[in-house]
Amino acid sequence: MELFSEVNSLYYQLMTKALQTETLAQQQQLLDQDGFKETPFEMVDYLKDDENSWHLLKNHRSILNHPPQPFPLTKLEKAWLTAIQQEPKFRSVGEPFDLEEVEPLFDWQDYQYFDQFISEDLFDEDYEKVIQQLLDSIQQKELVVLDYHSVKKRNATSHLFQPLKLEYSIKNNKFRVLGKRKSGKNWKPVVFNCSDIQNIQVKEPFVANSEPVHSKLCSIVCELKDERGALERATFHFSNYRKILERSDNTFYRLTIFYEKKDETELLINVLSFGARMKVIEPNHFVDLIKQRLILQQQLNNKKTFEA
Repeated sequence: MELFSEVNSLYYQLMTKALQTETLAQQQQLLDQDGFKETPFEMVDYLKDDENSWHLLKNHRSILNHPPQPFPLTKLEKAWLTAIQQEPKFRSVGEPFDLEEVEPLFDWQDYQYFDQFISEDLFDEDYEKVIQQLLDSIQQKELVVLDYHSVKKRNATSHLFQPLKLEYSIKNNKFRVLGKRKSGKNWKPVVFNCSDIQNIQVKEPFVANSEPVHSKLCSIVCELKDERGALERATFHFSNYRKILERSDNTFYRLTIFYEKKDETELLINVLSFGARMKVIEPNHFVDLIKQRLILQQQLNNKKTFEA
């Protein structure tokens, strides 16, 4: 299972492309364009022409005599893909794989998720159509008319809307769409919960201002001590955030994480899971949140001890 994950990871795909380059500059450009934010930081030293490098080039040519060929899928990979496409959200965002009859590697019913809200989206056929139409309209830059029924309102309301970005929250197990809603003569940024969209129809192509909608980003700066694989866990754990990773010395790293204000509580919980190996340096606001959280946790622990 680990081998399947590695072979199909982004780093293996990057190396496949890097082996077909002809110059060091092409390799570095490849890492910048197709890699993660931390990829150049992690790999660029190994591309240099010195004793400790990977020596992917010889006389300014690839060391391969023939370009890499795709591997046929193994039974393990087919079983994994069969299981993946049985996940309820898969049908909303992907096409079924053309696979033979293979027993899935695992059953999604065997997994119990913790630390999630009880309410979640119902991924039925109507919901799938809404998600697929939103994705198509984002790619085609189309205006849509949608009927939206918020839980705070008695009746559904109709909106002329330009969808720009689709987001998924693992905490809520919900999709939401970001875009611009026509309000009078102006277009205003808005976020709709996809589960509250009752109907959606394509109106026309949108040819005016189609700049992406971005919420104002906040940031925290952390000092990370690389013990027990903390660095690897952090890059994986915070992979859904934009971040900057800098090496301080052989053990310590400076990690800057950018996030939206609405995700602050979730980020706080994730940071606390690293314990003493991650220390938030700034801003003071976030440091105070950590202190308050720890004090509250201590009070709860004392209360449980007293009751016992």
